[in-house]
Amino acid sequence: AMADAPPRRPAAAPAPVGPVVVLDNGGYTCKAGIGGQDMPISVVPNCAIKPKREKRFYVADQINDIIDFSQVYYKRPCERGFITDWDLQIEIWDRLFRHVLKIDTKEHGLLVSEPVCNLRALSRRMDEVAFERYDFQSYCRVPSPSMALYHAMPTEAKTLLSETYSVVVDIGYSFTHVIPFVEEAPVNHAIKRISIGGKIMTNYLKEVISYRSFSMMDETHLVNHIKETVCTTSVDFKVDLAKCKLGKKKNPYRLEYVLPSHVDGNTMGHVRPENAKPIDEEQILTLANERITIPELLFSPNLIGLKQAGLAETVAQSIDACHPDIRGLLFENIILVGGSTNFRNLGARLEKELRAL
Repeated sequence: AMADAPPRRPAAAPAPVGPVVVLDNGGYTCKAGIGGQDMPISVVPNCAIKPKREKRFYVADQINDIIDFSQVYYKRPCERGFITDWDLQIEIWDRLFRHVLKIDTKEHGLLVSEPVCNLRALSRRMDEVAFERYDFQSYCRVPSPSMALYHAMPTEAKTLLSETYSVVVDIGYSFTHVIPFVEEAPVNHAIKRISIGGKIMTNYLKEVISYRSFSMMDETHLVNHIKETVCTTSVDFKVDLAKCKLGKKKNPYRLEYVLPSHVDGNTMGHVRPENAKPIDEEQILTLANERITIPELLFSPNLIGLKQAGLAETVAQSIDACHPDIRGLLFENIILVGGSTNFRNLGARLEKELRAL
């Protein structure tokens, strides 16, 4: 007679998974928090900065301790949207997890963003770092526009169909991507890219100011602040450019930006109120058409010699590459994400140009 089979052991219960860390690893900033929260706990620059009179580099939240941002030296782990310096990127993540979030990675899961159409070798390297260096309990990486899609869905989607069919316009640090989504999956063959992002706009503003006013080619941090503070999207560029040629009082775009003196401890300047009396020690940077010309690069890359379609035309090309039956639904639900979407009137200008097409 056959011997009785040994009794089966009961399956071990799966180990409980801790809270999930959400990390949006962008070319300009790292946004990190715990899943389920409305806002990230921390937003830190994704770079290392060395002040001109010091030998050490500052990373992540340490950058807030820098007093003088004049002529600082930048090292970035991401080039053209992809991670190229893994040692520096890991150093920034170490600081973020241990000192900013103050978590033990072995007790958490990780949801991390990756660039659109990421290279397979870079994806595998990220997998290795997540498990072998940090030993996360669980792990998932998704293209960053997918995160934006899930964030926008409950609040901005008008109908059930617009939740299913949508277009994410991601204006990032190095590039602008247009990604159509059908049933929450990206339509890969319809993804379009423009070689314009926050970095090239800041560099262009540096060149324009250096040519017309003060030499500011080494003042990346300050010029970026000027761009974010005063630049606005023109709804009708030719009309507004003509207004910029009017006299002082008739020009609606003319303003005076007071450059930092570093005497009062301020590392950034400020816009001077219209009727404020000038102070002798102040260095004044006068801006007019620069305010609308910088964001205009998104709609007219040919201004700096790039032979590419503008933002509205690229969105239309991306949607036209999708099935004809869903094009109307895609046009109905366009989601804008990325730092440069904070330019005033950007949405209105894009809508106006799309309607004209």
